[in-house]
Amino acid sequence: MAFATTFTAPAAHAATAASPSASTSQSSAGTSGSCSDADVAICVQSATAVLTSTSGYSTSIRIFNSGDDSLKAGTLTVSMNAMYSFTSRVDMQDWANGDAHIPTQSVLGTVQVPEIKAGKNASVSIVVPADSTQLKSIFSWGPKPLLFSYSNGIEKDGASVNSFVTRSTDGLKTAGTPALSMTVVLPLTASSWSGSASAVKELQVGTGKQSSGSSSSSSSDTKQTKPTQSSTSSGTDATASSSSSSSSSSSSSSQAGSDSSDSDTEHYSSIVTLNEKAETTQRRQLELLKKYPILQSIADPLYLQTFPIPPQVTGIMQPADFDITAFAAKGSSAYTNAGISDSMWDNSLAQKALQTATGDSNSKLDSYAWQGKGNWTQRALDTARKQGYSAAISLTDFASDDDSASAHTGKYTVKTASGDMSVLVAQKQLSLLAQNAATTKSADAETTSAGRIARLMAQSALYQMEQPYAERVLLIAMKSSEDLAYADQVMSNLSQASWLKLTDLATLKKAESYKSGQTATQSIPTASGLSSSELMAVNSSLSALAASKDDISRFSTSILSSKEQSESSPTTSGTSDAQALARGDAAQTGQQSDDASGWISQLSLAQSTIAIHSLDGTGRNSSLPSTAAQLAGALLSGVRITPSESVTVVTETASLPVTVSNDHPYAVHVIVSSKTDSAEIVTSREAQIEIPAHSEVQVTLPIRVAAAGKANASLVLLDRKGQAFGTTHTTRITSTLRLSDMSGLAILVVAGIFGLLGLWRQFNRKKDPDE
Repeated sequence: MAFATTFTAPAAHAATAASPSASTSQSSAGTSGSCSDADVAICVQSATAVLTSTSGYSTSIRIFNSGDDSLKAGTLTVSMNAMYSFTSRVDMQDWANGDAHIPTQSVLGTVQVPEIKAGKNASVSIVVPADSTQLKSIFSWGPKPLLFSYSNGIEKDGASVNSFVTRSTDGLKTAGTPALSMTVVLPLTASSWSGSASAVKELQVGTGKQSSGSSSSSSSDTKQTKPTQSSTSSGTDATASSSSSSSSSSSSSSQAGSDSSDSDTEHYSSIVTLNEKAETTQRRQLELLKKYPILQSIADPLYLQTFPIPPQVTGIMQPADFDITAFAAKGSSAYTNAGISDSMWDNSLAQKALQTATGDSNSKLDSYAWQGKGNWTQRALDTARKQGYSAAISLTDFASDDDSASAHTGKYTVKTASGDMSVLVAQKQLSLLAQNAATTKSADAETTSAGRIARLMAQSALYQMEQPYAERVLLIAMKSSEDLAYADQVMSNLSQASWLKLTDLATLKKAESYKSGQTATQSIPTASGLSSSELMAVNSSLSALAASKDDISRFSTSILSSKEQSESSPTTSGTSDAQALARGDAAQTGQQSDDASGWISQLSLAQSTIAIHSLDGTGRNSSLPSTAAQLAGALLSGVRITPSESVTVVTETASLPVTVSNDHPYAVHVIVSSKTDSAEIVTSREAQIEIPAHSEVQVTLPIRVAAAGKANASLVLLDRKGQAFGTTHTTRITSTLRLSDMSGLAILVVAGIFGLLGLWRQFNRKKDPDE
C-alpha cells in the first residue's frame, strides 16, 4: 500500500494530546484521492515524523475501499519496533520497499474502522501521549521501523504499509555526537514563461515604447528602490514585497531607461511574461526565505528582475536558467543559429542582470552554474568554467558511483581547460525526498508528503549515525516553486532536528573536497544523460528558433527598402544583445529613429530573449519558440497583397491592378510576381515596388490576350533575392475579345477584299463546256 494525503506532516516537535485517543468518521467521498490501485488502500494524511521527550505521536489515516463490495468493519493498527536501529541504507531501503521483514511488536495504538461501502472511505486518527509506555520504551535515538496495518478478518481485505519514525536525542541518556552539517539550497526561478501576443504586435508596427516603470498590468507602476546585495550574503532575511504585478516581465525588455519625452502612461510589455500566478508564487518564495534565513537561494537574475523588490539571495545562476548541459551536448553552432550567443549567459552578463535587479551598480554575488536536464560531463564543465562560473551545482550525476558508500561531503574539485571547478553535489536520496519525490517506485509510503517527510528525517539520522564523528557537509537541493508548502515542512523538520546543523553554501565551498584531481575526473559522467525525447525537444526548439532568426535577418536584408537596409544590420552582435538583456532595456535599444537599425535590433533582441528562455534547464518553456515564429511571421505577413476582384478583358491588352500594403514603420522594397495558367492570357512576370511605412501602393501588371477565354493569375510577393513570402493570391481573368480596335478594322478590310475577289471570279471565270 502507499500513503496519500493532501495534508503535510506536522512539525516534528508539535505537542499532542495528554491522553491516548482514537476517532473515526465515514466519508461519502469517492476514491479519487486514494493512494493505491488496490481495492483496499491505507492513506496516511499526516504523521509525526520525529519523536521527542514531549512530542508524543499522532497520525491521521484514511482507508479507501475501491472494490465493488462493502468492506467489513475492521481494525487499524500502528506499531513499531522500539529496539531496532537501522545500520545501513540498504536495510532502510529494503524496509521502505516492503522487502524486509522486521517485527513491529510495540503497538502505538489501534482504532476500530467502521464498515466502508464500495467507493467510499473512512478517516481515523490516533494520538499517543508523550508519557505513554510505548514511547518511553525507546532508549536509543535514530530511525525506527513503523507499520500501518488494516485487518477485518478477511485475508483479501488486509492492507499494510511500511514507514518510519525517528527518535531524536532529546531526553535520552546517550552520548552526544557532533551534528551532521547540511546545506539546503532553493533555486529561485520562474515556473514557466509565456509569450506576449500584444508585444509581438507592438514590435511589428513599431509602437513599442516603454517608460521607466517595470512591465506590468498597471502602466503607471514604477520600479522601486531595491536593497543592495553583497557577495557575502548567505540567505539573510528576504525583503517583503509591497506591490507586485499580476503579469511580471522578463528583464529582456523591462526596466528600460525613461526618455524625458515619454509619458508615464506609455507602456511596452515584455516579449516574455509570467502568468497570473507569479505574484502568489513570488510572495510565497519571499515568505519562505524570510522564515528560514539559513535556507540558501540561488536565483536566476532575469527572474529576480521581475520582483518589485527582490529578495536578498545567496548567489545567482546563469541567466534564464539556461541549460548548459544540453548546450554542451549539442554544440555552440546550433545555439548561435537559434539566436543565442555565448555572451548572453556568461557570468559577467549574470552579474550585470543582478545589478539591474537590485538597482545597485556595485552589487555582486557568487555565481553557480545550475545543472540542466543533462549530466555534468567534462565538456559541460569546461563550457561552464570558460563562461566564468567557478562552481556548479550537480543534482544527480556525480553521486552515482557512491551509492554504496557512506554519506560524504558534497564537493568535488574538477580540472577543466580554464581552471579548477568546484562541483557541489546534492545528496541523491535526501534531495529527492526534499523535492517531494520518492527514492524508488517501490517505496509505497513515499507516494505522499507525510511518508516522504518521515523518510527524509529517518534517512538524515541514518547518515549522521554512519560516521558520527566525521566532518562532512551534505547538500540538499530543492525545487523552485511548485512545492513551496512542502519545502516549508522540510525546513521546519530539518531545522529542529537535534542531529543536524544547517549551514550556508560558503561552508560547503570551503570544506575539503571529497574527491579532487584525477580521482574526481573518474567520477564525471561520460554521457550527456539526455533521453531521446529530451534531445528531440531541444532539436525541435533549436530548429524553430533558427527559422525565426533567419526570417528576421531575411526581412532586414532583402525586404526592407535599400535606403533603410543600408544603415541597419540583420542582427545585433552577441555582445550588444547580451548587454541590453542584462540591463533590461530591450525596448529602449530599439527606439524608432531615422533608419531601421534600432527597430531591427529590437526585433533581434526580442527573438534572442525568447530563445534563451526557451532553452532553460526545466524544459517547461517548450511553447515559447512558437512566439518567436509569430514574431517573424508578423514581419513577413505585415507586407501583403490586398486581394483584388476578377478582371474582364475585351481587348488584346489590358492592366491588372495589384495593391500591396506595408504595416511596418519603415519602407519596404519587394517584387510582385504573377503567373497565369493559360498560354493565351498572360501577364508580365514581375514588377518592382516600394511601399512607404504604414502605407499601401498599387502597381499595374500588363495583360496580353491572344484569344478569348479564362485564366487564373497567381500573385505572390518576392524578396529582392527572388524568394517568395506571404500568401499567394489568385485573380480570375476573363477575356471576351472584341474587334473594336485597329487590328479589328484591318481584319474587316482584308475580309472585304477577299470577298470582292471572290465575286469577281464568280462572274468572270470561263464555264466548262459540260456545265
